[in-house]
Amino acid sequence: MHKFTKGLTGLAVSLTVLAAGFLSPLTAKAAEMDVKVQVNDDLIQFPDAQPFLDNNHSTQVPLRFVTEKLGYQVDWKKDGNQISVTLGNNKHTVTLISGQKEALIDNSPVTLDTPPQFQNGRVYVPLRFLSNTAGIPIQWDSSSKLAILSNDGQHHAPDYQVFESTAYSADPSENGGYGAFDFLGNRLSIGTVAVDPSVIPLGTKLYIEGYSYNGLPQGGMVAYATDTGNSIKGNRIDIFIPGSKQALRSYGIQKIKVYKLSE
Repeated sequence: MHKFTKGLTGLAVSLTVLAAGFLSPLTAKAAEMDVKVQVNDDLIQFPDAQPFLDNNHSTQVPLRFVTEKLGYQVDWKKDGNQISVTLGNNKHTVTLISGQKEALIDNSPVTLDTPPQFQNGRVYVPLRFLSNTAGIPIQWDSSSKLAILSNDGQHHAPDYQVFESTAYSADPSENGGYGAFDFLGNRLSIGTVAVDPSVIPLGTKLYIEGYSYNGLPQGGMVAYATDTGNSIKGNRIDIFIPGSKQALRSYGIQKIKVYKLSE
């Protein structure tokens, strides 16, 4: 389903961010992808710093991960309290200052709806400003807090599928008599899921959300398809949860959203 996403054509950005004395009170969550970004059919993976909605309800994204997914080289230069980021091939020059709504595009002033931010060593830029500058249509899927960049100009549906999910424990009766190990020989842990390999290949990295259970990370989690099960067929996933077989019965059968993450 995922496709290689070609870089934006003809946009070069020289981005200067003044970081002195400015740290946003907002922090991006590493374990939970509260806001997600998709380019064409490909969900962007943010390994640590995550996108977030700022006080103006605008999506702020870590600049490097978005631009690299669009095929750009990113050059950083830090001079005192300033961080300069250069992207692309010098067709345009865009200058922003953190905490300020005024920016320059080819030395012409423009006003942003919300300012860029610098926090925890990361530069965050309003996603809509980045897409508008590059001329890329963007759509918002409110049900999943998912921003979709149509780099190819085509309409793209949200890149997830709805699965039925159940839960299983380390009880040997649920693991072919082998105890606390998955099909690939790894010890069972939070993030292990059993799948139908004909639907999701073994080893696939996933992001799942929509479940409700106190024994799992709140909101969503990154998971790995490393296990199988005789009853796991089609669009069904079995989620490993530490605890007894009896305690996990309360999980029941739940509908979840499953995203496939590219490495």
